[in-house]
Amino acid sequence: MIASLSEASAPGQRKACVPYRLAPTKPSKAEGRHRFWGTWEDYKYSQAMAERTGGMRATYLDGRIEIMTLSLEHEMRKRNLSCCLDAGLFEQNIDFYCHGSATLEAKVREAGKEPDESYCFHEQKEFPDLVIEIAITRGGIDTLELYRRWSIPEVWIWHRSQLHVFHLTEGDYISADRSRWFPDLNLALLAECTRLDSAKEARKHFLARP
Repeated sequence: MIASLSEASAPGQRKACVPYRLAPTKPSKAEGRHRFWGTWEDYKYSQAMAERTGGMRATYLDGRIEIMTLSLEHEMRKRNLSCCLDAGLFEQNIDFYCHGSATLEAKVREAGKEPDESYCFHEQKEFPDLVIEIAITRGGIDTLELYRRWSIPEVWIWHRSQLHVFHLTEGDYISADRSRWFPDLNLALLAECTRLDSAKEARKHFLARP
């Protein structure tokens, strides 16, 4: 039997992970999160169900499973951010390799997640150099801990119209005010363009400003 996090504690009285250092928000009408305890096999089953259903994602960390439904706003923000970032990379003639939402998972690491966007820079690698998350709603599994287990060098989290940057330093993530890969990138402008409705206008606005 799979126990809901809201109904029971797992063996050893485990508690739900603290969200990744950002305050929780109430779910939007079109996006929600359901969390419960389960095995790796439960996660794989949930993942398969999410793939068949569409518009859903399954995440796993240390026996915690989260099913998230994706909202239209989530997909719009994700597309705008990646559109602007791609345009900037082309403008600067930087070699990059899109890993997109390729799932990072391993039973031995007790973790599995599908990022919103991910990239390698300068050369192709097994794991991405940068992972990007769009957080319309908050709460649940610790995203930074998930990516720490793959030693992802940099994570961006767009939340409440702000872009939060985290660098992996000595085995843990620390907040940063600029990208390690693009120290001159205007993060405030990128965050501003991400919240526009039109991808075309977002890209145009991003490239028009220094």
